[in-house]
Amino acid sequence: MDFIKSSNTLTNRQLECLTWSAAGKSSFEIGQILEISERGVNWHINNAMKALGSVTRIQAVARAVYLGLISVK
Repeated sequence: MDFIKSSNTLTNRQLECLTWSAAGKSSFEIGQILEISERGVNWHINNAMKALGSVTRIQAVARAVYLGLISVK
């Protein structure tokens, strides 16, 4: 699994965005919660997707959960 090497490269903001995404929040809602723009949320998630070798947001969330980077409550 090539994406495992990238597990330490995610920023706190990327992890926050992925965590809220895992909770079912939209980019707009995450932006409201974190007090950043929707575009900023998408930027952080896209960078996390690249770091994790993911093609979709859902795949990035699944990989982050698998790696223990975020938890789903």
